Amino acid sequence: MIKFRLYFDKDLETEWLNEMAAKGYAMTGFFAGFYMFENCEPGKYIYQVDLGSRFFSVSNDYREFMSDTGVEIVQTWGFWIILRRLSSAGKFELYTDVDSSIAHYTKIRRMFIVVLAIEICCFFIELAGAMAGSHVAQVFVFLFIFIVAAFVQIILKTSQTIAKLEERKGGRY
Repeated sequence: MIKFRLYFDKDLETEWLNEMAAKGYAMTGFFAGFYMFENCEPGKYIYQVDLGSRFFSVSNDYREFMSDTGVEIVQTWGFWIILRRLSSAGKFELYTDVDSSIAHYTKIRRMFIVVLAIEICCFFIELAGAMAGSHVAQVFVFLFIFIVAAFVQIILKTSQTIAKLEERKGGRY
């Protein structure tokens, strides 16, 4: 089975992958928003999404560490790494303490800020083309407005997540 979804939020993507696994669908691959699934025993896997430091690959140390802890790397896409582990192995969390969670979300926010800057530059290039009368550029202006808005939204949400974690770290609930 193939499903199309675009996620900019790794927590929502993780939640959806776990919902699919609970229904008996194991993710087997991903390409440009298309998720491939195969049937499995409902609830067999627990998924997590991580952010790596390499584009479309992971280090051998990362791969070995995950393998040693019973975690399978299902797919890498850009900097995203989709992982799964058998649910029979127990709870599956990548970042179990507040400091590592803050570092993780800060890394995600930084990545989206860089991508946002690139998208804004592209927006202004297309805007110049649109002002020169290019109908194709006019279409892309609207596309870039949508993309920029999505990235701003995820940056704000990630900043809120970091703020909540910092509150937790300080002992203030």
